[in-house]
Amino acid sequence: MKLVELDKKKGIYKIIIEDEDDLWVLRNILKPGDLVEALTTREVKPGEGGSSRRLPMALRIRVKEVEFQPFTDRLRIKGVVVEGPEDFGVVGKHHTLSVKPGDTVILVEKELSGFDIKLLEEFSGKRRILAVALDYDEVCYALVTEQGIKVLREYSASLPGKGSIEDYEEAVEKYIEEVVENTIELARSLRAEGVVVGSPGFLKDRVQSLLRSRGLEKPLYADSVAYGGCKGVEELVRRGSERELFRELRIISAVKYFEEFKKALSQDPDSVAYGLDTVAQAVRLNAVRVLLVSSSLVWSSSESESRAINEIIVEAFEKGAEVYIVPEDASIRPELDGFGGIIALLRFKLSFYQGSAGEPG
Repeated sequence: MKLVELDKKKGIYKIIIEDEDDLWVLRNILKPGDLVEALTTREVKPGEGGSSRRLPMALRIRVKEVEFQPFTDRLRIKGVVVEGPEDFGVVGKHHTLSVKPGDTVILVEKELSGFDIKLLEEFSGKRRILAVALDYDEVCYALVTEQGIKVLREYSASLPGKGSIEDYEEAVEKYIEEVVENTIELARSLRAEGVVVGSPGFLKDRVQSLLRSRGLEKPLYADSVAYGGCKGVEELVRRGSERELFRELRIISAVKYFEEFKKALSQDPDSVAYGLDTVAQAVRLNAVRVLLVSSSLVWSSSESESRAINEIIVEAFEKGAEVYIVPEDASIRPELDGFGGIIALLRFKLSFYQGSAGEPG
């Protein structure tokens, strides 16, 4: 979640939704009566005798109901339009905003509770990404944070002409080596949480491969851009490359905890819990340290199951547990679903399984 505009006095919060976790946060922050603005589409009839068509427009609605759309990565915000284009007579009509990762929503005149603030602080924490964009002419290093882009270094590649292919290739290798050394040094000194590398063609792949072989201990993401230099960094950010990296970071953490869960299940089963009823009991006892939930449960078609899952997640979060909603394309998702779609690492031991170990039946 990225807060791109914040005015606590007026209650204005402009938020970019980055992943499924953020949809869950938005679901729990919004209450009936809240005002939400977003770019949406609506079917309208321009004039008498004309055929209706669906048009993009920015609408502000007063919220009546918020729900997940089953089996999708969308949140449905239902309400009544209070502000919109006058030409189409939409004010006063019912409308549903369908919000997905990558969308921007604006909360207006919103008063946040203590729990709301805790959610926003947790999921919009400070992020520090080192972005590197290069081509055969120039390279730019920049720090990307919630506050924007800070250029750190920019210089020309200074490659010779291609009169001698051997000399040219040697200069390119030296250039790539220099980029890799600078990237490692900056990533460490700035305590960046990850590195994004972009270039036209295959330069980014050569840099990425060398960074990994040199033992860069940061998560690394590569993307194609049309230009090197600072123009390329701006393109990386426009494309959302740093958001993709953070999505991977969340998944990396979830995978790590899932492996810890499986190891504990075989060696110390009283230190973990799985399945809806057992995890719910552990949450009530304030025993949950880490909670992993499959998005198949969060997006359940059963309203009662979806509500029960949400109550468990909220209670666990309020009690200080780390919470991860595991998306459909995560490698661990099918295996997690085999454990009932919900597992927990515990703060202290509970004898749910009478010391039995192994996979669920």
